[in-house]
Amino acid sequence: MKHFRVFLRGANFLLTFDGQQTRMGFYTTRFVQANNPEGAELLAVDLLRSDKTLRRAANLKTDPPMIFADEIAEVAADDVPDVSSGFTFFPHGDSDDGPA
Repeated sequence: MKHFRVFLRGANFLLTFDGQQTRMGFYTTRFVQANNPEGAELLAVDLLRSDKTLRRAANLKTDPPMIFADEIAEVAADDVPDVSSGFTFFPHGDSDDGPA
């Protein structure tokens, strides 16, 4: 299997920070092993779906959060870190997919 770095962007996550619900977006990177870029995208998104921080999202089913794979690149096994990166959160405006 090949190693991939997947740069992901989340949007429309209704999360609680400092006791207040806020609509947030985020950036993060995940490294996965897959046969191809499509498989790498699916694995990386699945990793995020199971993340305890994101599972706390309070979105209604009619207003779901979204995850996008903005960049997928094959990398050497030596370039894969031992620890997953965290998240960089930003306020997500109603009409904006990026940082406010």
